[in-house]
Amino acid sequence: MGSSLHFILLFSGLWALVMCVTRQFHVVEVNKTWTDAQSYCKGIYTDLATTETQEEMDTVLALMKDLPAANYWIGLRQQIHQNKNIAWVWSDGSNYTYSDWGSGEPNNIGSDNCVHLYNSHSYKWNDAGCNYSCPFICYKKIPLILIKQEMTWRDALRYCRENHVDLVSVLTNETQEWVETVTKNVSTPNVWMGLRFACSQPFWFWVSGSTVCYQNWAPGDGTGVEDCSNGRRSGAVQSGSKQWVSLPDTQKLNVICTI
Repeated sequence: MGSSLHFILLFSGLWALVMCVTRQFHVVEVNKTWTDAQSYCKGIYTDLATTETQEEMDTVLALMKDLPAANYWIGLRQQIHQNKNIAWVWSDGSNYTYSDWGSGEPNNIGSDNCVHLYNSHSYKWNDAGCNYSCPFICYKKIPLILIKQEMTWRDALRYCRENHVDLVSVLTNETQEWVETVTKNVSTPNVWMGLRFACSQPFWFWVSGSTVCYQNWAPGDGTGVEDCSNGRRSGAVQSGSKQWVSLPDTQKLNVICTI
């Protein structure tokens, strides 16, 4: 399972905030036309693969290292407007700004063209008739966003609630896998999530109101009474092991919000 990141740069006050919207890519080794491949992807995932950056493209290529040699559909196709202007469009509506065409491509402008990764040209983009049948790549949009600004836990909570939905609550193994995908791109050793320790009780809880049932603590963390003498404790995900750790909430880390 792979992932990719679409970077958006916003400016707030005196600092730049980098947000990363995550896609997971899935290779389907069944031969289908472009249209049938898109229908399959939309039924199970989100859509045929969209790659808007070189980083996304590199992620897709990494998935294909151990796959049988073949061409693979992605979600780009040609669209001819009423004024006969021709444009390349992504099936999910994303902006077409990045490209990775093979040498001399596209070379069949004006016909019914879709795009696949061409095995014979190191998986560079190649335009082909949409009725051609080959395997394909889907993506699934993950409902998480990585904030690569360093914040305290309280600032992280406020930011997520003001700009998105909340700090992430990891309630299932699937959500943990999404978190692991996001944390591949953090710039701090740990990243905040919505886990909080109630010093007066004591117990861990999710700020979304959910009970802590699923757990992925690192050895020695989260299983005993926390020392709150130097301030409140909150939960973070390690960027290396992807396990959870208890940290003082004054530490400044990257943040994962739900969207």
